[in-house]
Amino acid sequence: MQKFLPIIIFCLLTATVFSQTEEARKIDEFGDTNCEDYLARADAMEITQANNPNSKIYIFVYEGKLKKSIYEKGKDVHYRWVFPQFGLANETIKTIKSRLIWRKVPIKNYVFVNGGFRENFTVELWLAPNGAESPKPTPTLEKMKYRKGKPTGFCLGCC
Repeated sequence: MQKFLPIIIFCLLTATVFSQTEEARKIDEFGDTNCEDYLARADAMEITQANNPNSKIYIFVYEGKLKKSIYEKGKDVHYRWVFPQFGLANETIKTIKSRLIWRKVPIKNYVFVNGGFRENFTVELWLAPNGAESPKPTPTLEKMKYRKGKPTGFCLGCC
């Protein structure tokens, strides 16, 4: 028995060290999307957080070009990329927060970050276990061109 005691202690210490070094992981990434897709992703995010109550969800929003549909005779024929309006990331964060509050989800385990600029509008969702290092934003552009107008968030009619 005494021969195995050091091995048992080593295994317990090793298991403890490895369990404490969990890393944050990306759970979703999406761009300019429709309301139904956004709501499904938001529901999945809420379920992930509920299943991991000691973890934090990091939401990075990057300003970038948006996909605009071009219609001909009432049909969606193709699309083109347009520059965003100034403040799109902050408006999107405000919309996501409002939906969580409306659903009575405690937002203390959510961290909202304006991640800077990317070629295309992007939202990243990260799950960071308790004690893990926080994920960092990864912008790919230093500045962005903007078009006129006031930005809007997701799902204007339902959230």
